[in-house]
Amino acid sequence: SNYYCIWVRTGFENKFIEKLQPLFDAVPNEQNGKLHCIGKQMRLRSGKEFIAPLIPSYIFEKQIIFQEFGHKEEEGFIDFLPNDNIKPLSAKDTELVTSFLRYGSVIPILNVQFDVNDRIQIIDGLFKGMEGFISDVNRSK
Repeated sequence: SNYYCIWVRTGFENKFIEKLQPLFDAVPNEQNGKLHCIGKQMRLRSGKEFIAPLIPSYIFEKQIIFQEFGHKEEEGFIDFLPNDNIKPLSAKDTELVTSFLRYGSVIPILNVQFDVNDRIQIIDGLFKGMEGFISDVNRSK
Protein backbone atom coordinates (compact mmCIF):
# COMPACT_ATOMS: atom_id res chain seq x y z
CA SER A 1 0.00 0.00 0.00
CA ASN A 2 1.06 3.55 -0.61
CA TYR A 3 1.38 6.04 2.21
CA TYR A 4 1.32 9.80 1.86
CA CYS A 5 2.58 12.43 4.29
CA ILE A 6 0.55 15.43 5.44
CA TRP A 7 2.42 18.19 7.26
CA VAL A 8 0.43 19.86 10.05
CA ARG A 9 1.24 22.34 12.81
CA THR A 10 2.90 20.72 15.81
CA GLY A 11 0.29 20.04 18.46
CA PHE A 12 -2.56 19.79 15.94
CA GLU A 13 -1.94 16.18 14.90
CA ASN A 14 -4.73 14.56 16.93
CA LYS A 15 -7.25 17.38 16.44
CA PHE A 16 -6.66 17.17 12.71
CA ILE A 17 -7.25 13.40 12.66
CA GLU A 18 -10.30 13.59 14.97
CA LYS A 19 -11.94 16.14 12.69
CA LEU A 20 -11.18 14.54 9.32
CA GLN A 21 -11.19 10.77 9.95
CA PRO A 22 -15.03 10.62 10.24
CA LEU A 23 -15.25 12.21 6.78
CA PHE A 24 -12.84 9.63 5.39
CA ASP A 25 -14.78 6.82 7.08
CA ALA A 26 -17.91 7.92 5.19
CA VAL A 27 -16.21 7.10 1.84
CA PRO A 28 -16.91 3.59 0.45
CA ASN A 29 -14.48 1.03 1.90
CA GLU A 30 -12.41 0.46 -1.23
CA GLN A 31 -11.46 4.15 -1.21
CA ASN A 32 -11.44 4.73 2.55
CA GLY A 33 -8.32 6.62 3.67
CA LYS A 34 -6.90 6.12 7.16
CA LEU A 35 -4.96 8.84 8.97
CA HIS A 36 -2.19 7.91 11.39
CA CYS A 37 -0.12 9.94 13.83
CA ILE A 38 2.50 7.57 15.21
CA GLY A 39 2.76 8.13 18.94
CA LYS A 40 4.93 7.02 21.82
CA GLN A 41 3.73 6.45 25.35
CA MET A 42 5.76 8.47 27.83
CA ARG A 43 6.01 8.48 31.64
CA LEU A 44 7.00 11.48 33.72
CA ARG A 45 9.03 11.04 36.90
CA SER A 46 5.81 11.78 38.78
CA GLY A 47 4.39 8.59 37.24
CA LYS A 48 1.90 10.40 35.02
CA GLU A 49 1.68 8.82 31.56
CA PHE A 50 0.82 10.51 28.27
CA ILE A 51 1.14 9.94 24.53
CA ALA A 52 3.38 12.21 22.45
CA PRO A 53 3.90 12.15 18.68
CA LEU A 54 6.93 10.10 17.67
CA ILE A 55 7.29 12.23 14.54
CA PRO A 56 5.74 15.61 15.43
CA SER A 57 3.87 17.50 12.70
CA TYR A 58 3.48 14.52 10.38
CA ILE A 59 0.35 12.53 9.66
CA PHE A 60 0.42 9.55 7.37
CA GLU A 61 -2.47 8.66 5.09
CA LYS A 62 -2.78 5.17 3.67
CA GLN A 63 -4.62 6.30 0.53
CA ILE A 64 -4.71 9.77 -0.88
CA ILE A 65 -8.29 10.92 -0.48
CA PHE A 66 -7.52 13.99 1.66
CA GLN A 67 -6.93 16.02 -1.50
CA GLU A 68 -10.39 15.07 -2.83
CA PHE A 69 -12.07 16.60 0.22
CA GLY A 70 -10.55 20.02 -0.40
CA HIS A 71 -9.62 20.50 3.27
CA LYS A 72 -6.39 22.39 2.74
CA GLU A 73 -7.98 25.18 4.77
CA GLU A 74 -8.44 22.86 7.76
CA GLU A 75 -6.92 24.25 10.97
CA GLY A 76 -3.37 23.04 11.38
CA PHE A 77 -2.82 21.97 7.75
CA ILE A 78 0.47 23.21 6.30
CA ASP A 79 1.20 21.18 3.18
CA PHE A 80 1.68 17.79 1.62
CA LEU A 81 5.19 16.43 1.52
CA PRO A 82 7.11 16.83 -0.60
CA ASN A 83 5.79 20.41 -0.71
CA ASP A 84 2.42 20.19 -2.43
CA ASN A 85 3.78 17.68 -4.94
CA ILE A 86 1.48 14.90 -3.79
CA LYS A 87 3.22 11.59 -4.29
CA PRO A 88 3.61 8.45 -2.16
CA LEU A 89 6.42 8.00 0.32
CA SER A 90 9.52 6.20 -0.92
CA ALA A 91 9.66 2.43 -0.41
CA LYS A 92 12.13 2.92 2.48
CA ASP A 93 9.88 5.48 4.23
CA THR A 94 6.78 3.34 3.64
CA GLU A 95 8.58 0.37 5.20
CA LEU A 96 9.45 2.47 8.26
CA VAL A 97 5.88 3.75 8.69
CA THR A 98 4.36 0.28 8.26
CA SER A 99 6.87 -1.23 10.69
CA PHE A 100 5.68 1.21 13.37
CA LEU A 101 2.00 0.73 12.54
CA ARG A 102 2.34 -3.06 12.63
CA TYR A 103 2.38 -2.72 16.43
CA GLY A 104 -0.39 -0.12 16.58
CA SER A 105 -0.44 3.65 16.41
CA VAL A 106 1.23 4.04 19.82
CA ILE A 107 4.59 2.59 20.83
CA PRO A 108 4.24 1.44 24.46
CA ILE A 109 6.67 2.05 27.30
CA LEU A 110 9.10 -0.83 27.67
CA ASN A 111 9.97 -1.73 31.25
CA VAL A 112 13.44 -3.25 31.27
CA GLN A 113 16.45 -3.31 33.59
CA PHE A 114 20.08 -3.42 32.50
CA ASP A 115 23.44 -3.81 34.18
CA VAL A 116 26.86 -2.87 32.78
CA ASN A 117 28.34 -5.61 30.55
CA ASP A 118 24.98 -7.35 30.14
CA ARG A 119 24.55 -8.80 26.67
CA ILE A 120 21.23 -7.83 25.12
CA GLN A 121 19.34 -9.06 22.11
CA ILE A 122 16.17 -7.51 20.74
CA ILE A 123 13.61 -10.30 20.43
CA ASP A 124 10.60 -8.43 19.08
CA GLY A 125 9.65 -5.23 17.33
CA LEU A 126 11.43 -2.98 14.90
CA PHE A 127 14.98 -3.94 15.87
CA LYS A 128 14.39 -7.69 16.25
CA GLY A 129 17.62 -9.69 16.04
CA MET A 130 20.00 -6.85 16.92
CA GLU A 131 22.54 -7.49 19.71
CA GLY A 132 24.82 -5.42 21.90
CA PHE A 133 26.45 -4.93 25.30
CA ILE A 134 25.49 -2.41 27.99
CA SER A 135 28.34 0.06 28.49
CA ASP A 136 26.71 2.44 30.99
CA VAL A 137 23.50 2.62 33.04
CA ASN A 138 21.91 5.84 34.27
CA ARG A 139 20.02 4.69 37.40
CA SER A 140 18.50 8.14 37.98
CA LYS A 141 16.16 7.65 35.04
